[in-house]
Amino acid sequence: MKRSLLLFLSANRLHAQLMEGGEIVLQHDFTETPDGLENFVTFLQMEICPTYLLTDLIEEDFRHEIVPHLLGGKRTALLQRKFDQFYRGTPFHQAVQLQRQKTGRRDDDMLFSALTNPSLITPWLNILLAQQTPLVGIYSVPQISAPLVKDHPSKHLLLISWEKFSGLRQTYFSGHRLQISRLTPIHADLTFHDAVIKELSRTYQYLKSLSLLPSGQILDVRILCHAKDRSELHNKLSDTDVRYDFSDIEEVGRQLKIDYQFTDSDASQIFLHQLTINRPDTNYANAEHIRYYTLWQLRRALNWGSAVLLLASISWATAVFWQNRGNAVDAESLEFKAQNMQREVQQITQSFPSTHAPAADMKAGVSIMRKLDQYEPAPQIILKPISATLDRFPQIELSDLGWQSSATEPAASGTRADVPAQVIILKGDLQGFGNDYRAALAYLDRFQLDLSKRGYLVTILTRPLDVSPSGSLADQREARENELAFSFKLVWRPAT
Repeated sequence: MKRSLLLFLSANRLHAQLMEGGEIVLQHDFTETPDGLENFVTFLQMEICPTYLLTDLIEEDFRHEIVPHLLGGKRTALLQRKFDQFYRGTPFHQAVQLQRQKTGRRDDDMLFSALTNPSLITPWLNILLAQQTPLVGIYSVPQISAPLVKDHPSKHLLLISWEKFSGLRQTYFSGHRLQISRLTPIHADLTFHDAVIKELSRTYQYLKSLSLLPSGQILDVRILCHAKDRSELHNKLSDTDVRYDFSDIEEVGRQLKIDYQFTDSDASQIFLHQLTINRPDTNYANAEHIRYYTLWQLRRALNWGSAVLLLASISWATAVFWQNRGNAVDAESLEFKAQNMQREVQQITQSFPSTHAPAADMKAGVSIMRKLDQYEPAPQIILKPISATLDRFPQIELSDLGWQSSATEPAASGTRADVPAQVIILKGDLQGFGNDYRAALAYLDRFQLDLSKRGYLVTILTRPLDVSPSGSLADQREARENELAFSFKLVWRPAT
């Protein structure tokens, strides 16, 4: 179960309590004496867990400033200049942006604060660092008070609480944003309700003098107290310019699920538990103060990462194991089927008749079959290129096609001469040329060239117009008007 150590530092005393699952396991108080500091060292050696340091000191200063809205390194440099200007003598300082203005340059409203007497914190902090305690941060009571007033509708509210070892704390909020806080020690001869009555009037005048409370504005006051102090306060407090709201400390404890019996108005446990459940984003500790908590977080993240990696490895190994087991079962099944199939093949093979033949005879038979395939090629091999060429020349109308084998035809270059040639006689007419013989002859020449490119040896038998020296142009025109007939001989052999 998650454990944490809560430390409450007042002017001369440090209260420590060990928490586990929201319950108090151990409590101890230490004084700033040699024995008290030594006892604190022994106490820290008992348990190493995240530690929260809550302070409630008079020496806490608040300053409200309006600064330009900057980002990155420029903002960091600006804030550092302000810290050097206001709080040069202490490392325990912080800046909180309250809001950004909505007009003009839209500057930032900032609240600068610091613990101005570092000597009250340093002895305890040195021990924490020496023991390598994972310190989460250094906080103050005003800093964690805002959640206790967030449900109050007033824009000008004063929260009053009492911490037994510190005194009476008065924290002023404007628009639910912290503005200023005062701590007044209560002496033994002064009761809680008398201290409230005495200090409230001073705080009211102080707020008026700083113009934090607008003129004519009623101040709302929420008092965190025990039921037995409420009736006494109600009878003694004046209602002039002040409106009171009493918050029962036992009821607040129940809302925060605090396992503690409240016997008086001491609100120390309220603020300690408030710190663990509503920890502010900023605090007075710097990187050096919280380095062991950073290392603790890193170590924890590595442990979680290792656990997740181990779990993933186990899951992967389990999945692989079961997959391999399934593969082994499938392999056995396939091997069994293969053996059965092999036995069936052997049985079928043994039933075949004896057909033993010499290898040379089988080779000769295969060669003869291949040669026969070349002697009688499939018609598709020979005719398909011719068909493709005719598709490209639509003005040629085929009228007759003859096909025969011939061993006497000469072999063209790149073809086999040891097989018969396939001879195709094409006869056809040229359509659409009329008496334009020049165009018709050119068209027919292109047709012849295309066939030659497809592997045929083309010989022209007749042309539409006999241009040979022995031909008669006049006679052909009279005899075959409007008819352009031709015939080709194509010779085809397989390529080498």
